Amino acid sequence: MKTLRSINEAIFGYVSPVTMGVVRMVTGFLALVNFLMISIDFEAWFTEKGFTPAWHAERWGDKIWRINLLAGQTDSRVTAALYVLLCVSCLLTMLGLWTRISSIAMFVLIVTFHHRNPMILHSGDTLLRLMSFYVMIAPSGVACSLDRLIKLWKGKAPIDLELVSAWPQRLMQFQVTVVYFTTVWHKWTGTHWRDGTATWFVPQLHEFDRFPAPAFMDRQPFVAVTTYSTLLIELAVAFLAYAKPLRKWALLGGVALHAGIEYRFNIPMFSFIMVSTYLAFYEGAEVSSWAKRTGQQWKRLLLQVTLPAGRDFDPQRGAVVKAVDAFSLIDYRQGAEPGWKARTALDEERQVTLATLLRSPGAWPLLLTPTLWKRILEGSLTAQSAPQHHPARAEAVELK
Repeated sequence: MKTLRSINEAIFGYVSPVTMGVVRMVTGFLALVNFLMISIDFEAWFTEKGFTPAWHAERWGDKIWRINLLAGQTDSRVTAALYVLLCVSCLLTMLGLWTRISSIAMFVLIVTFHHRNPMILHSGDTLLRLMSFYVMIAPSGVACSLDRLIKLWKGKAPIDLELVSAWPQRLMQFQVTVVYFTTVWHKWTGTHWRDGTATWFVPQLHEFDRFPAPAFMDRQPFVAVTTYSTLLIELAVAFLAYAKPLRKWALLGGVALHAGIEYRFNIPMFSFIMVSTYLAFYEGAEVSSWAKRTGQQWKRLLLQVTLPAGRDFDPQRGAVVKAVDAFSLIDYRQGAEPGWKARTALDEERQVTLATLLRSPGAWPLLLTPTLWKRILEGSLTAQSAPQHHPARAEAVELK
């Protein structure tokens, strides 16, 4: 029973929302880049003048109802408008602004355009669509989002992150397991993966050529090594990523595998999408701890900022300024001089607004408007509280 309770707690318990926030940002970013790349050939892929008119997509669907806001739509202006809305929803999801609405819009519109032209999709696109679904149902705007910063500023969110249900993150992990395990399963039912020759055939599809590789990579015994090592790495990612002592090595193997694919084959965004799903195997507390450790290693970037004399951070609004400093690169302290002061680890003075903005990744959307960041810094201050006098405590000190 104790084992069952542990399993139940691991799957249905509560975790830090940081991981789901990071996955949301990465998924929104990859979706945005993906559709911006496709937009170069928008007319060819999504209009009646292109290769796949509306009737073609409907024939592919075999009259089965699917989520498709463009079903039967032949007006390219409507299609273009929804395409722009898709890109905007991806951007808002990445930033975590109106997260619930924007993530729902992103998922529905990704599905819509995937059904509008399924002929250009690869398995990475399918996985991106699935990850957008998990982002939609998860509390992915609780952390690492503009939504949280706005609520903090208004005093409507707790300063310390609240734990959230682990179930959506576990679904992301299970999805990765299903993808890699079924891949190995289907490969093993064939002939060439068993006899160690499968990776010879792929480079012969020259329409996927990207960068050249040494000739020995397409000869035995190297072909057998790459064939069987691919199967082993995929199995490792599917199962060993759950074992914390082995997780790093399993996922590094996956990164190496997809780095090789990205180098040699022109399959747009595939490797980036696959590797991005590995983030789901790290708990939010681990991600936060890693960010702080990484920041401490970047000693040249450390910055000490002193506040104007007699001023201190407002508890809620000051939490916003500190929250965007994801790597804890800035040490904010009370000061004795009239204005703000910023000094590096080498005791070099820096301009406060720009120096703090560059070291606060959560505030990077404001790089085009640094004056707004300056207003946020000023608005986060309040009058410094006078120290309280405790007679009993003072008397106790004198008695000593």
